[in-house]
Amino acid sequence: MNYILKGKLHSAICDDQQKPLPFTQVRLYQLEEETNASTAYAAAQSKELIQVFEEKDLKDREKRLIAETTTDARGAYECSIDPKKTGYNGGLIAVVVYYDAIPEYGQESTKPPKGFRPFAMLLDIIQPKWRETNNGLVAGFNYTLLRRIWCYILLRLDIWVICGTLRNCESQEPLPGIEVIAMDDDIITDDRLGSATTDSNGRFCIYYRSIDFKKTFLSPWINVETTPPFSFDNGPDIYFKFSVGGSEIYAENPSEAQKSSRKNVGNCLCVKLCLKDAPTTPLDPPAAFYQIGYARKYHPVLNIDPSTGRTTGKADAGLNNQAFYSTLDLRGSLSQKLNGQAVEYKFQYAKVNSPSVDVGTIPEANWKDVTPADIAKTEIATRLTQFFPVIKHESYVIHGTSAPTPTGNEVEVQFNGNWIQAPQYSGSGFNIHFNGSLIKLISNNLASGTVDKSGLTPGNSAAPLEKNRYFALRMWKRELGNDATKVTAGFSRPLAIFNTLYDNVPQGGSWLPTSSKELGIATLDLQELIGGGCNKITNSITVNYTAANPNLGDVSLQFFGQGASNSFDPIVFPTPGEEAHGSSSYTGNFGALKKCAYEIRLNASLLLTNGETQHQGIWDRVLFCR
Repeated sequence: MNYILKGKLHSAICDDQQKPLPFTQVRLYQLEEETNASTAYAAAQSKELIQVFEEKDLKDREKRLIAETTTDARGAYECSIDPKKTGYNGGLIAVVVYYDAIPEYGQESTKPPKGFRPFAMLLDIIQPKWRETNNGLVAGFNYTLLRRIWCYILLRLDIWVICGTLRNCESQEPLPGIEVIAMDDDIITDDRLGSATTDSNGRFCIYYRSIDFKKTFLSPWINVETTPPFSFDNGPDIYFKFSVGGSEIYAENPSEAQKSSRKNVGNCLCVKLCLKDAPTTPLDPPAAFYQIGYARKYHPVLNIDPSTGRTTGKADAGLNNQAFYSTLDLRGSLSQKLNGQAVEYKFQYAKVNSPSVDVGTIPEANWKDVTPADIAKTEIATRLTQFFPVIKHESYVIHGTSAPTPTGNEVEVQFNGNWIQAPQYSGSGFNIHFNGSLIKLISNNLASGTVDKSGLTPGNSAAPLEKNRYFALRMWKRELGNDATKVTAGFSRPLAIFNTLYDNVPQGGSWLPTSSKELGIATLDLQELIGGGCNKITNSITVNYTAANPNLGDVSLQFFGQGASNSFDPIVFPTPGEEAHGSSSYTGNFGALKKCAYEIRLNASLLLTNGETQHQGIWDRVLFCR
């Protein structure tokens, strides 16, 4: 029976704000000796035990690693420990967060900073309280990274963040649904660092990188912070602009950036902002649906190319020109009330023939409701119920279980037909916090299918070629059960969506014939092996290849083995962006190939995203001997 440790990780930037820790690697280590464990456990209870594991430390501790996983978009994780493989018997565990790459915490780029090396941060040493269930022995562990620890981690990742609250200057009511834009005051050109839209509590967090405030007229060749008058301080000088629906409603004077609290700021900044003449809608966000994906934060209008339906407008070029697939996190603002009454909301979709269709011209009869069956399990809100001795909370979940969990209690969000009822709470203690997730849309239910490619021969065209399908989305909200109060709450341009599976695609060539069922085609064979999969290669290598998908990215050949090099005739794209096929001869030094085994691999990247990450790509390979 396995041990299962689950919970949620949060980070604290400002006193009144905690944010989920998404897409972060969590590792569990077994302590080496019981005597050392007892000492470490006692020290950890002071909450002052802060330890960083550098690359060498991590290698030394590899043998004690018993489980690892990655948190999801809401900071939730679940680690399974196999006692037979690890020797773990229910004792003390060291919990760490591990970084060997730059996660998507909200910043545009994930490029590692110069000199970056893997490291880990010890969170705590715990003695889990295991309880037996049908699925194994289960325990819970929630943790919030303190500001100084979290800011240290972000600094090592070269991630900078500004968190704050926006209120009405007179009433002090929070202002939701307003885009806060952070600017860096420079002598030549002010840099736009990033933006975020305030939630139902007026809160926001803007993430950016140091390159965003070190741009000059010579960038990207020379990047340096040009604070007026010329200065080489490390941090930016901050002032803010504000907009609603893409239109600027107010901008601070850039001189605000020269105040001591805004000048040369560190990588973590907390601010309290207010506006005098701004919409005051604390319980009724002006536009609820305004984001696709927690990590990549695609705006459903501004980041969608009307000529292709794919993503556009991101500073990181690798996030652009992507179609959507799989389950999509549709995000925005949510509140408990509308016009003082309980609120409910729903999504609709409309299939169109072209991504250039104006959403406003789509006939009403073409719009269809997103039903409960089209929605994956989605946590939309939480409420803290206990701080001490451990943090516990209620989790409000679409398709939830309404059952206790190791970290509190799960509350099932109710449906009214296809309308989703926003959770309500008016008692004492902490209020409900909406986390930004509205629904996780199963896009396969909108666009999917299977095509049989059993007759395909590597090197030939896969025609007829498959195409993207295009869907516009919109959100409605209304008072509970009162259709007369129904209003739109955000929409998207037509999105390019692709979930078609190519079945029976030949794999392994003549060497080891099999087949695949994937979102694209990647198949190859060696001309020299046709007719005899175990033939030895003598004096030539000719690769027959086919790769296809309506969102086809790079296609390449790799050659593995002694003396091999990736030297082949160029890949040919008869239909650029959709298909590559033909034959490619090896142009490397054939005489350098030894008499041993070799592998040739065809790699094809697919420009598909679920709003969080890009599709991992597809491949095929052939092995042979010389």
